[in-house]
Amino acid sequence: MTDPLIRELVQDLLPVKPIPRLRSVALGLLAVFAGVLAADWALGGAEPRPFQDAAWSSPWYLAAVVGVTLLAFGALASALASAVPGRAASTRIGLRTAVAGTVLALSGWLLGLASGAPDHSGETLRGITSCSTRALVLGLVPALGCAVFAVRAALRRGVSTAALSLAAGVGLGTAAVQISCPSNSPVHQLVGHLLAPAAVIALVTVPLAQLMWRSARRD
Repeated sequence: MTDPLIRELVQDLLPVKPIPRLRSVALGLLAVFAGVLAADWALGGAEPRPFQDAAWSSPWYLAAVVGVTLLAFGALASALASAVPGRAASTRIGLRTAVAGTVLALSGWLLGLASGAPDHSGETLRGITSCSTRALVLGLVPALGCAVFAVRAALRRGVSTAALSLAAGVGLGTAAVQISCPSNSPVHQLVGHLLAPAAVIALVTVPLAQLMWRSARRD
């Protein structure tokens, strides 16, 4: 009596989708981003500042570089972990890393403002739009990669996962822009490299989350 019931229950169960290792997915997305960045450089995009550049010895500039890098990696880890059951701790650690990176980057730029950095280049609307657009374009592929993984894995929190995916991709793009932008103006970097992309993330998060939920239901 028991065995037939068990067999009927098993037949009604949906197959479990295999989920790749998070480390492999993260490394794959970083490799894809590296390819996008290399293509951008090959097409004439701005390359990293030379090591002889005085900015590399500036505390506020280094704080901004390290901060946006931590933001990108923390958001990437949190976005991927949030779609895998049992990875709540990893999600929280990644989120805290992203927040800490944001605070460090903001502190660096505010330190630059307080120190009276004299360079005002790039503070025009055109200069700000150029850098923010480049950060968004460079981060588009890894952001969508995070979103696709979440849909294929186990999407549970659409809005937060969409926001983290966008923050991860745009964070990587911002890090690339930060080390290659020729402007030494903390105002330009704060607005063009962080606040403008963040505003776009705020506008795109909900539509992306809705799209992710629809795709997850189809699967």
